[in-house]
Amino acid sequence: MTHDEHAHPPGGDPPPTAFATRGSLTLRGIGSDTELRGAADAFLSELTGCLREQGCRLIGHIKGVYEAGDKGQLFFSVISFDQKVRYKGKLTGSFERIDFALNVIVYGVKAEKIEPLVLEGLRRHFGGVSPHSP
Repeated sequence: MTHDEHAHPPGGDPPPTAFATRGSLTLRGIGSDTELRGAADAFLSELTGCLREQGCRLIGHIKGVYEAGDKGQLFFSVISFDQKVRYKGKLTGSFERIDFALNVIVYGVKAEKIEPLVLEGLRRHFGGVSPHSP
C-alpha cells in the first residue's frame, strides 16, 4: 500500500490512525534471539487480535526494531491479521535489556485505544517496559 493509499483509503473507510512509541525493555526469561522472536510472535499476535476486537478493519503496518547495542538489531513487520511476523536481522549472544521502536498504522481504531494495548502487551510478553517519547 502506498502512502497516498494510506492517506485516502478506498470506499470511504475511516482514515488511518498512526501510533508510535519507543523505549527500553527489561527482559524477563528472554536472553536469546530465538526467545525474543517467540515473545515477539506472541505479542504481535495478541496485539493484532486485540486491535481486531476494537474494530480495526485493516492493518497498514505494525513494524519496528529491537536493538541490543553491539549484539545486533532485529527488525519486524506485520501487514495483515493472518500473516506471520516477518523478521530481518539477528541478535547474538545473550542480553537482559533491549531498546525498541514500534510504529502502527491501522484503520478503524483510535490512537488512545492502541497505546494501552501496546504497553500492556509489551509488559506481559517481555517484562519491564520504559517508554520514551517517539
